[in-house]
Amino acid sequence: AGTDAAAHRRVAHLDMDAFYASVELLRYPELTGLPLVIGGRRRRAAGEPVAGGVHQRLRDYAGRGVVTTATYAARPFGVHSGLGLMKAARLCPDAILLPADFDEYRRCSRAFKEVIAGITPVMEDRGIDEVYIEFTGAPDVEADGGRALAQRLQQAIQERTGLGCSIGVAPNKLLAKLASELHKPRGITILFESDLAARIWPLPCRRLNGIGPKAEARLATLGIQTIGELARCKRPWLRERFGRSYGEWLYAAAWGW
Repeated sequence: AGTDAAAHRRVAHLDMDAFYASVELLRYPELTGLPLVIGGRRRRAAGEPVAGGVHQRLRDYAGRGVVTTATYAARPFGVHSGLGLMKAARLCPDAILLPADFDEYRRCSRAFKEVIAGITPVMEDRGIDEVYIEFTGAPDVEADGGRALAQRLQQAIQERTGLGCSIGVAPNKLLAKLASELHKPRGITILFESDLAARIWPLPCRRLNGIGPKAEARLATLGIQTIGELARCKRPWLRERFGRSYGEWLYAAAWGW
């Protein structure tokens, strides 16, 4: 019975789209569609006004701060979370730079999670901008894999908070998290075990949550670039090169377990 239940499990990973930046766009809707970077100093007080009504440009920044997040309009320039702001300024000098307002981000985080809790009772909080949600047994999930419920959640969050999210639904957390990242922003991706070869194996290994830069580089030196190539590796071979525990995990993750 346990195996049968596992085979029919549906779990969702809901990830807010460029969360901090999206919250700032609620405050400054005139910046919608523009390259926008959040980072540097924190806002001194919630709702601190922009001096003289003029937003700082990234090219004018000087300091050691890093990018907290960036809108999707800034990302084609190579601007991403964790990048030094001075380097980001060279890549996208005309981007708007705003300080972080974590009090407001936490308030919006509570708001979107309250929406979810009102629709689906079993939720696992994974941080300020992401949650796992148990879809198993919910009405109609067997019929469509969870798409209608994901659409309902996405729409309710948009209507109640003004914020967008992406949702992946799959047989387990590993695949659900990967799925939620496939079609951002405002994407819904439904995965089944039968989709593994066609939709997951062609992806680079780094798309698996748990393979960081060092592991990715090590796999690359061994000629392993994609999840599919990792799946073709033998368990003993992976254990020998990555240690028993991590080698086993790599094998299982490549097979979507």
